[in-house]
Amino acid sequence: MLIRRLAIAALASFTVGCATEVTYQPEYLVDPIPSYLAETQILILMDNADLEYVYEGTADSFIGQNVTLRMPIGAITREIAASVFQSHFNYGVVFAPSPPPDVRYVVAIAPEIRDFSYRYDQYVDQNIVEMRPLDAGGLEAIPATVITPSIQFELALRAFDPAGDVVLERVYDSGLVSGQSYYVTSRPHERINATFHSTLQDMMLTVADDLQPILRSMPNVIGSE
Repeated sequence: MLIRRLAIAALASFTVGCATEVTYQPEYLVDPIPSYLAETQILILMDNADLEYVYEGTADSFIGQNVTLRMPIGAITREIAASVFQSHFNYGVVFAPSPPPDVRYVVAIAPEIRDFSYRYDQYVDQNIVEMRPLDAGGLEAIPATVITPSIQFELALRAFDPAGDVVLERVYDSGLVSGQSYYVTSRPHERINATFHSTLQDMMLTVADDLQPILRSMPNVIGSE
């Protein structure tokens, strides 16, 4: 069996009441592969309240209840939306709180993240042991604890044509998404952050695919394949 010494300091963030903050991290994303290329630009409607929204909360699980996570969901949503839709729209992405009169576009989307929550679940791995000191001296071998971070949220989205008519309205539910499990880490919050990044990117790619038939109904927007 593989033997690991328990890093007590690495677990302190779970047991000591504190707050931790994460930010947008592009390395958590994969390069999007567009399923089409539209010869136009897309308008993404986000006002200042949307862009500045910061989630603050503790885990739904016993593990992590003493740590408040601060995550700028608005800023992360903006960057991931820009990354995804820049790959699908040849003339890029425009962000605005409402449709500007001087911007030409064929579709506008208004995304909103709802009901974000996260948790840490644990199980015992009998194949790996941790060496803990005994009060009487010496070491004790005990099975290692594996922790799996998970997140859940909804992406509520409406899409509009230039006349302001709703052409797509859907709530995308992530379900419970598990991140990468670990034995010891000094940055458990980054596992939550990474899982949110990758999940939201996948959902934005689904939005792009859902827009495809709408764009194909418009002349000269998507080239023939």
